[in-house]
Amino acid sequence: QWSLKLSFNFRMGNKIVNMARMTNESMRSNVNQSKAVAWRWRKNGDITEIPRAMNSGIGESYNALGNDRYVEKGDYLRLQYAQLNYNVPAKFCKMVGFQSLRLSASANNLFVLTKYTGADPEVGYGTYGVCYDRNKTPRPKSFTVSVNLGF
Repeated sequence: QWSLKLSFNFRMGNKIVNMARMTNESMRSNVNQSKAVAWRWRKNGDITEIPRAMNSGIGESYNALGNDRYVEKGDYLRLQYAQLNYNVPAKFCKMVGFQSLRLSASANNLFVLTKYTGADPEVGYGTYGVCYDRNKTPRPKSFTVSVNLGF
């Protein structure tokens, strides 16, 4: 009576340049920055992964230059589609005047398992170039419920 359909999507061995993080940690001006810049290097003896705030000119910053600090593993496993179906027994259907009745519920993009710190690790799909994450809106979750009646 019950059926379940699942569709997974994955990628392994991918590297992503997290441009959103690079922008948020650039320390170019006094506009919004990541809270990580509060832990930047300030004096000898500081142990941190964030370099000191150092400008190279008006509106320029050495921290905004690309480096491997912003390259992250883009491995992920995503539950792309799930559907649960229930076929109501024929005996019950005939009692209410139907030949068949099927109830379904489905969902898209329920979860993604990843260590990537950006919004969505599924960027630059199908290209041979460098994968850049420019902080696009992640894939939305969607839900559908349906009833199929047979007369």
